[in-house]
Amino acid sequence: MPYAREVTSSASRRSRRRVNPWLRLVVPIALVVAATVAIWGPKIGWFDFGGTGPGALDSTSDVGAEPGAEPAVPAAPTATDAAPARPAEAVPVTVDYVHDGDTLFVYPEAPSAERIKVRLLGIDTPEVGDNAECFGAEATDALRALLPEGTTAWAQSDVNPQDKYGRSLLLMWTDDGRFVNNELLRSGAATVLQIDPNRAHTELFRASEESARAAGAGLWSAC
Repeated sequence: MPYAREVTSSASRRSRRRVNPWLRLVVPIALVVAATVAIWGPKIGWFDFGGTGPGALDSTSDVGAEPGAEPAVPAAPTATDAAPARPAEAVPVTVDYVHDGDTLFVYPEAPSAERIKVRLLGIDTPEVGDNAECFGAEATDALRALLPEGTTAWAQSDVNPQDKYGRSLLLMWTDDGRFVNNELLRSGAATVLQIDPNRAHTELFRASEESARAAGAGLWSAC
């Protein structure tokens, strides 16, 4: 039946040519977005600092627990507990300038990356400059001692990587593994300030703050 075969062949060709119009629109857009991020991301102050999404920084998850087992209830951390080691996802940066106790500028170690303004997550330190507050200069010196200009540090974001001012919100570690945010709390150079949805290490930070307060460390006795 030559006619039937011809009809079938024609229908098959039309089927192969029929492409979802959304694919014609979405695929080029996706390629343009990917190229834009790759080329311009580091130039406009955006950078992927290894944030891993909600809950990923929570070390109390029950991965690997037996089915039906009760979830583990971790003990509340104390200031004497070991601070978390630098995560594998942390990104290396070079410290350019420390502005005050919780704000600094860094260069990501990436081609064409420009300077990024960083606000340390989970903490707050006294102001400096025209609105100087008690212990502001000392807190700035404390951060400069931890992260001297020109040294390598390691950074990781939490759920929300930037604030409304365009600053990168980061947890940071020194090159030898000290947890910078927590060190400032332990020494009494900072107080806890955590804003949703970024809640990484909340209990550790509160324990470190309370320990510094009880000992009268830093601003707790000076101010």
